[in-house]
Amino acid sequence: MTARMPHAELLALLREFTVETDRYVERVGSLHGLHRTDMNALAFLVQAGLGPQPATPGRLGEALNLSSPATTALVDRLDRAGHVTRQRSEADRRQVELAMTDHARQVGRSLFSPLAAHLGAAMAGYSEAELALAQRFIADMIEATAAARGDIPAPTP
Repeated sequence: MTARMPHAELLALLREFTVETDRYVERVGSLHGLHRTDMNALAFLVQAGLGPQPATPGRLGEALNLSSPATTALVDRLDRAGHVTRQRSEADRRQVELAMTDHARQVGRSLFSPLAAHLGAAMAGYSEAELALAQRFIADMIEATAAARGDIPAPTP
């Protein structure tokens, strides 16, 4: 008999949540002909829009672990679909910045509003203290996962 890992049930639920989230994203992406990488790129652009650093093709490629040619192909595809624009940086005209279009935001809202409504309804049954604890827990799990990813050796070319 093998020893059970502490908190195995909780880790199993986290894994199941990740799988269900992936399934949702795959399904809604397919409605608009968006591949998983496209969806990940748009999620990156949403997050980047909240921070101080502009979204650039280089940062996008790094975040998604893509080569420069693959990043260019991705940005070209999203541009043709009307989801992103490229513009020269005001601070450094040599730098290209990426921005989501209003069309992309509108599509995103239509795709993810049902999920947000279901998640909101599920959270309504929790107290503020419980939600604060859940928020801290999830933030810690994200940090731990990012740290574990950092421990993986980079692929050799």
